[in-house]
Amino acid sequence: MESSQHEVAVIGGGIGGLIVGYGLYKEGYDVHIYEQAPAYADVGGHLTMDSPTVEVLARWCLDEPFAEISCKLDGMEVRGIDDGNVAAYFQFPSLGALGVDDTKDTGIRVLAAFLRPDFLDMVTSRMPKERLHTGHKLVALKSGEDYATAEFENGETVQASVILGADGVRSIARSMLDEAETHAAGHTILRTLCSADVLPEGYPNDRMRFWDGWKFGDKENLVGFHALTVPVREGRYVSVDLQFIGGDQLEDCNWSDVPIERVEARYPETMDPVIKAMVDARLEPITTHTLYDRRVATNWVDGRIAVLGDAAHSMRPNLGQGACQSIHDAGQLVDSIKEFGLSNEALKHYEAIRKPYVESIVETAKNTTPDPKKWKDKGQGAA
Repeated sequence: MESSQHEVAVIGGGIGGLIVGYGLYKEGYDVHIYEQAPAYADVGGHLTMDSPTVEVLARWCLDEPFAEISCKLDGMEVRGIDDGNVAAYFQFPSLGALGVDDTKDTGIRVLAAFLRPDFLDMVTSRMPKERLHTGHKLVALKSGEDYATAEFENGETVQASVILGADGVRSIARSMLDEAETHAAGHTILRTLCSADVLPEGYPNDRMRFWDGWKFGDKENLVGFHALTVPVREGRYVSVDLQFIGGDQLEDCNWSDVPIERVEARYPETMDPVIKAMVDARLEPITTHTLYDRRVATNWVDGRIAVLGDAAHSMRPNLGQGACQSIHDAGQLVDSIKEFGLSNEALKHYEAIRKPYVESIVETAKNTTPDPKKWKDKGQGAA
């Protein structure tokens, strides 16, 4: 059995895990990241990041590289899913305006869209390869007085002064701290990518577009079909999300290549041909991503172990804050460790600062029905 010792071990090589690992690496700590996948693959749809989150990246000179892989969004355009007519266009309201308990965050936000694999590549390409370990699936965690231990399915054991669990909504690290169950939210997102050349004249690829399908659904009982698109990769491509709320959630499908017949079965009676054209011209298979609910962890810390990101606070995408709050977790963890050292005190300090604010975001996101037209009057500067 192979055994390693580090100052910090991060479990999970997603966005939160990579950023906390990279931040600690740049601050001079001996940090290693353990990802269960056999390799970092070109898989994953678009995400959005707001300017306060980019400020965290700027601490470690990642803001300019991020600008190169992302597209700043001019605003939100809402169209009818049946006729494609524009119902509203506005800038993005702040989290405070949308109901999050944050009196300082008012007005509007600036968002940028990017593809998850582009972000992961941006970070991993800047870390020494010997700090990145793939093919490591966690099976056990234990916290001692002076260090914590992680055991992996491949037989390797790692000891570290601090272990950070960033292994997603169905986190094994979280399960060892908190027995709260994970439940499917009845909301599935289907993702693909097409060339921006598919967009007809009069559809500039500089904004987020939401095709509102509640007209053909049952809003009261949360059954519906919507589409969401954003520009990515310098505006040369469009990332397409199809949202299945209620109804057939495609549980029996291969997540990495959903049959188009199953997708078309959920189309409304009439649908803007622009959406169908984007799906038909897809450059990648249609992948399915089931959303899960899991209450915010009661305990984020156990001795020298802490969780962050979705492992601590999975949230629905209605506010676009999953990746953002993972990065803010990372920033606070780095600050707390710098102030209090590699200790339980540092981890508890991080938890005390982040947990109350994130709980408000999770609750607001869960209770926000996808209906961007209602956002128009909630931010200053709405068009």
